[in-house]
Amino acid sequence: MSRFVSSVEEALSNIIGYGRAAGSNEGLRERAGYARSWYAYRDASGTWQFGPSKFVGYQSVSAEDYLSEAGADGERDGRQTERVLSEWFVPVESGTRLGRELADALRSFLAGLGQVPNARVRINVLMSQIDPSTSLAKTSADMLSRITSDPRICGGRPCIKGTRMRVADVLEALAHGATRQELLRDFDYLADDDITAALIYAARVSDHRVIRVA
Repeated sequence: MSRFVSSVEEALSNIIGYGRAAGSNEGLRERAGYARSWYAYRDASGTWQFGPSKFVGYQSVSAEDYLSEAGADGERDGRQTERVLSEWFVPVESGTRLGRELADALRSFLAGLGQVPNARVRINVLMSQIDPSTSLAKTSADMLSRITSDPRICGGRPCIKGTRMRVADVLEALAHGATRQELLRDFDYLADDDITAALIYAARVSDHRVIRVA
């Protein structure tokens, strides 16, 4: 039975391995356009490298294993690999500068394989490679400490700590097209980290990494 990666080094090795294998394996190239969840890191040359969740998240992965087990009837479970990889990677919102940069890089990467990104693609990036001045550089644990559930507040529904703003309220606003800047302007008691915390909390609960499409 396949085992999940247990360190960030294994995950990065798989990302590198995927890029090398996809260049010479027709099956990997054909399947690349179907992958929804991608993991990225910038190598020493400044180039973004990518690998799909079900390839990156398992130990001792090979192209043959991936192709035989990653389909709808296969044993590999993207929800589980995304949960494991969330220890080292965070989702990137498509409307941000980094999100646009990654989307362009993934589009170029897949073009080299003769493919285009899935319409529902989501991209996760290595935490340590995000500018330390941004909220996404903080660990998921730090972010999740901003979420609390108190039976006396909003019926115990998850809220931003110290407020009556529910996680669901933040997600609904973003889903309807509100930007971070608009939320911060309209609710001056919110911090940018609170919005990130709500997204990470929702992703953990649903067992999926979710990226809001601008």
